[in-house]
Amino acid sequence: MTHNRSCHNVAVGVALGTIGLILSGPVLGEPEVNLGVVYQCAGEARLRVFSCAGPNPADVCEAELRLPGQQAQRGPITREQLGALLASCGLANGAGSNSPAGAANVPDGNGFKIGDEVRAATAGGWYQAKILQRNGDSYRVRFNASAEAWKTYPSELRRNGPLNDIDRARGLFDMKEKVQVNVEGKWVDGVVIAEMGMDYNVEIPGNRTVWANAQQMRRVAAAERVAAKPGTPPRAGLKQCPDRFDGRYSPAGGGGGPSFQLTLRSGTASLQEMSGTTELECWSDGQRLYLHKAGDTAEQDMPIEINEDGTLDTPFGEVKRKGK
Repeated sequence: MTHNRSCHNVAVGVALGTIGLILSGPVLGEPEVNLGVVYQCAGEARLRVFSCAGPNPADVCEAELRLPGQQAQRGPITREQLGALLASCGLANGAGSNSPAGAANVPDGNGFKIGDEVRAATAGGWYQAKILQRNGDSYRVRFNASAEAWKTYPSELRRNGPLNDIDRARGLFDMKEKVQVNVEGKWVDGVVIAEMGMDYNVEIPGNRTVWANAQQMRRVAAAERVAAKPGTPPRAGLKQCPDRFDGRYSPAGGGGGPSFQLTLRSGTASLQEMSGTTELECWSDGQRLYLHKAGDTAEQDMPIEINEDGTLDTPFGEVKRKGK
């Protein structure tokens, strides 16, 4: 009889440990163990700890785990396995601070709570999922009745709907958002057109695109997001480019050939590339030139630095006047 009870305890202990490791996620610290209370865990599981031999990882605790529709399982579990399990549980009566999840299920520091519908990344793209557990920036989500996985915010997990201040602070940008991107040490206005993880493809003037991360991008002030009517300055303080800049410009080093040529004439600009010619307006604040496309917003303008030797520093590189 003693032998049978011992074998039963071992089997239950193995089951408890296995279930605990399945339900738990990355451990952020050793949770406090409250004896005799009921913990509410993910998947409507409930856990009660009756005793622990000590605080060391190998010390054995006596615990009971009850899953919905199943008979309660009681037996030994190591303190290490118990700590992993408790990392995703909260006190069922709402008291205490055993877990970041908490029984009250209030939103965490990222604004998520258990049960939230979110988008999670997979090899096949972004799919709808539901949060089952949480541990810091790590969240266990369920895609359907059989598929579950841990996902990390913000790289692999996003909230449904528009971005909020938390998302923006973590380096997320909206599609079609107007931004500035650092291209070879210079800030160039652009528009986000695609994303891959935490990297963004940004369309910049000249029918070009660049890939950048949050450290290489910055947001544009909302005041600049109003599109100017044709013939009006895209932002306050600008005047039409003076005639002294009129002429045909091409790369200062002589490279590029006819595929890249900029012509300024009486407040207008013509940008010629291999892909075609773009007609633009030319505005100046006295310190630099801005090439503006009618109907675009101010942050989409192409800024051009004016060098002391008469050359112009554009996002394509330095250009020099080659003729009238």
